[in-house]
Amino acid sequence: MPPAAHASLAALIVGHARAHLRAYGSAAVMLVAIAVLTVWIPSEIGRIVDELVAQRADPAGLAIGLARIVAAGVAIYLLRVGWRLQLFAAAYRLGVALRVRLYRRLAGHGAAFFERHRTGDLMAMATNDIDAIEMAAGEAMLAGFDGSVTLVLVIAMMSFAIDARLALVALLPFPAMALAFWFIAVRIHRHSRASLDHFGTMNDHVQQSLAGVRTIRALGLEAPVGARFAALAGRARDESLAAQRWEAAYEPAVGLSLAAATTLTLAMGGWLVWHDEITVGDLTAFSMYLGQLIWPMFAAGWVLSLYERGRAAWDRLGPLLAEEPRIVDDGPRLETPAGALRVTGLGYRYEGQVTPALADIDLELPPGAVLGIVGPTGAGKSTLLRLLLRHDDPERGRIEWGGVPIEAGGSTIAAIGVSGAPGGDADERCAQRGIEAIQMDIEMQ
Repeated sequence: MPPAAHASLAALIVGHARAHLRAYGSAAVMLVAIAVLTVWIPSEIGRIVDELVAQRADPAGLAIGLARIVAAGVAIYLLRVGWRLQLFAAAYRLGVALRVRLYRRLAGHGAAFFERHRTGDLMAMATNDIDAIEMAAGEAMLAGFDGSVTLVLVIAMMSFAIDARLALVALLPFPAMALAFWFIAVRIHRHSRASLDHFGTMNDHVQQSLAGVRTIRALGLEAPVGARFAALAGRARDESLAAQRWEAAYEPAVGLSLAAATTLTLAMGGWLVWHDEITVGDLTAFSMYLGQLIWPMFAAGWVLSLYERGRAAWDRLGPLLAEEPRIVDDGPRLETPAGALRVTGLGYRYEGQVTPALADIDLELPPGAVLGIVGPTGAGKSTLLRLLLRHDDPERGRIEWGGVPIEAGGSTIAAIGVSGAPGGDADERCAQRGIEAIQMDIEMQ
């Protein structure tokens, strides 16, 4: 069954935020308070500088002003602790919810699903992919909201409280920085997606190698298997390193933009001070506001990086969560039925195959009877057992137990007492007894 269309990562995060509105709301209030206190501090420092330049400052007033700044710093520290407790806990709950959804979805799928999806890739989705989505819902939300509020308040203070012309000149380099951010974000998404894909392939290789370790050792394949693992690990490493390199490109983009903005600010601000249009305290406060723009700019790069990583992970995980199970298990029957096991006209063909694995199978097994199924490799023995256990539904025919179709009875009715040959020494004994029985039958004939 093809996967249904899944919601975007933004829709997933918004829905989770609505479900945990109290946690996200309280974190938002604390972040706004932090932003307000952060932009208030430069204005207070500018006021103190103007009083010192004009020689109007007295020791008591200076002490009160410094005490206010220290108190604001302590309040910012406590508020930062508070929003971390609220926001990160809510993001962690999203990770838990996604892992629960993934487990339930995997538990509801049949064998055909696991033939299409590699075990190592599923393990990667349950770990790295969900971790990336959790980071997008936590730290990316924090950085995006906090950076946006700080950016708006800082630009407002620069424009309305000091000088709009100076603010306009200082912001001239920022459009070029935004273009650089877009260029970097596209490449982070590409390499992050490739890194997750290669990591899943590497996980699957490790899982298969461990499952067949005896065969690998018996055939002397340690060297090629190790070389294959090194190649897969190298590809995952290279793609992850490429994503990290592009992520590191945010810092020089921000640094160059702020250096250009600082140069323009000093030139324009010095000219305004020379003509007595702003004070030295205003220029000091403006320079501090310009320094506070460092966080919103880095936050923008951080948000884009985390969101692109989360989006790459959700592009892999979302379709899997949206894929409906092929085996629908909603039967109302709970008790074990009594009566014969009857198979009528059973037929089954594996996905992508032309030749059917089973065709027109009929059998009836009364209670207490034992049926042995023998045949060469590929005859359909395992396929018949899978259908009896309802790991798959047949394309044609019916399977009934006590007159009740197994698809109408839920998972309990499919728990038929079917066993394959035991392993180890018992397997060898069973094979030996079978050979002896065949020889005896030939001699009797």
